Amino acid sequence: MKNFEISVKRFDEFAAEYAERFMDVDSYSDSIEKFCTQINIKQPKILELGCGPGNITRLLQVRLPEARITAIDLAPKMIEIARKQLPGIDFRVMDVRDISSIPDKFDAVMCSFCLPFLSKEDADKLIADCAEKLSSVGVLYISTMEGNETKAGFEATSFSGNSEIYFNYHSRPNLENSFAECGFEIRHLKLQDYLETDGRITTDIILIGIKA
Repeated sequence: MKNFEISVKRFDEFAAEYAERFMDVDSYSDSIEKFCTQINIKQPKILELGCGPGNITRLLQVRLPEARITAIDLAPKMIEIARKQLPGIDFRVMDVRDISSIPDKFDAVMCSFCLPFLSKEDADKLIADCAEKLSSVGVLYISTMEGNETKAGFEATSFSGNSEIYFNYHSRPNLENSFAECGFEIRHLKLQDYLETDGRITTDIILIGIKA
């Protein structure tokens, strides 16, 4: 079984534990607010990638009540939890690597922390796919753990017990280059420390770009 598939299996297995642990996303609310303020359309179509149990989805719905949101995740139990909490959202079980198959165009794409489970090649392709899915001056939000690719490996988490999950790291220069190559102008960049339960500090990188 490939690393990506193992991670999806773990998220499906521990969906309830993840939802309980990470439903509070207040530490990222300022960046999510910046994302929302970049969307200058009354009834925007938003695509959310790796939506999990709907923690970010809830904030988007509150902040942009007129938005039409399509939210996808590959873990069926995550989608099951999200649907129960937010019945008015179009939740789908789907691989983020397959978004090119969605016929619709969107005004904004929210991609909060699904890059840690994608290789550099898959992450570059995802950003390119987002550019294709976005309408003119569309908005893209990407967040992930910043670091050298060589740090990738299986790690313990605060929600999956003794079952480790494979994490990828992505460097700021690589992400900025990928944004530029896909025609995005970066409007917001933030590095934010995150205290892990084992005492380690990881650095999150948050990028918001506008399709030129």
